[in-house]
Amino acid sequence: MSKHPSRKTSLLKKALRNQKVLGQEVLMYQRLMEVMRNENTFEDILKLLITSVTKGLGYDRAGIFLADRERGVGQRMIGVDRYGKFEGKSEEFPLSPVKGTHWFSDMVHGHTKAYFTNNLRSLMKKKDWERNIDPGVFCNAQAPIVIGNNKIIGVLAVDNLFTRRRLKKHDLLSLTNFATQAGLAIESYRLHEKIRNLTIKDGLTGVFNRRYFDNYLPREVLRCRRFKRNLSLLYLDLDHFKKINYLYGHLAGDTVLKHVADQLVKGLRNVDIVVRMGGDEFAVILPEVGPGGAKTVAEKLFKSIIEASSPLEPMRHLDEKITVSIGLACLSDNISDYKELVKLADQSLYKVKLEGRNRVGDLIAISSKMIP
Repeated sequence: MSKHPSRKTSLLKKALRNQKVLGQEVLMYQRLMEVMRNENTFEDILKLLITSVTKGLGYDRAGIFLADRERGVGQRMIGVDRYGKFEGKSEEFPLSPVKGTHWFSDMVHGHTKAYFTNNLRSLMKKKDWERNIDPGVFCNAQAPIVIGNNKIIGVLAVDNLFTRRRLKKHDLLSLTNFATQAGLAIESYRLHEKIRNLTIKDGLTGVFNRRYFDNYLPREVLRCRRFKRNLSLLYLDLDHFKKINYLYGHLAGDTVLKHVADQLVKGLRNVDIVVRMGGDEFAVILPEVGPGGAKTVAEKLFKSIIEASSPLEPMRHLDEKITVSIGLACLSDNISDYKELVKLADQSLYKVKLEGRNRVGDLIAISSKMIP
């Protein structure tokens, strides 16, 4: 008879644990949907997952490792360092079906299963311990991040560096369930981004399209005017692009457009926006860049394009270069809305074309005689 109260207590604790985990999963998805509605970054999603694991399931630290099967590598995408702060990407490590290549590779390929231990040091060789694990980590667990068709896309790793709380079987079960939910969240976000990119990215060059430009620039101008921040806009046009299409064909023209788009992206910061406006016309939005900086950026981009070797073999054979004309404009107190900024950039570009093309234009003061 004395066993029954103990059994009831055990069942109650298990039910409470399950309820807590379920509550964390629901909360995670609510927050995830909010993050996606606000068009936040993939890093925000990963931070949300890490926080859900540590605060929700009671681990001191957590790390999310993801596989890039196309490139044959794995990488920690986000984690928590020994001071309890977020840390970013790690160095890449090999991903191979050969057992023993790497602990992450072994779990992704199913050679090892989810596990936990309270005596980590005894399970590792000394060299591996010194290289991979913080001193003082004894209690840790790892679970594969699984999506549809039992495909493993990564690993969720946790430990209790600070509290040294010992792990039990129910911890591993909760972690494994949570890793599956995390996989669904990651794939949902990736699918959301893929669909989103289809609507805002140019299919040929991979940069943003006119639709995105028309939505983004008005909001950015309002933001910069409100907080008195700098903003610059470049308009870029390929010189004699019709001639390239005529001489070498439209597929060659597409190659040139992709080449120019790549040169623009490589020459800019992550926060800068490259847009294919249509045909051979591009725009570049430069947040926090004033007049002097705009001219410098435009000259840098111009130089990178005209000095680069042409992607077309016939042009290289004739030593022909791709040339461009660039106009520029900067936000000022005299500009009332984004349309005036666009007109100034277009006017600067138009002036370059009239004067012979193949150079960077000048800033033009706002005028009532702006080109329509």
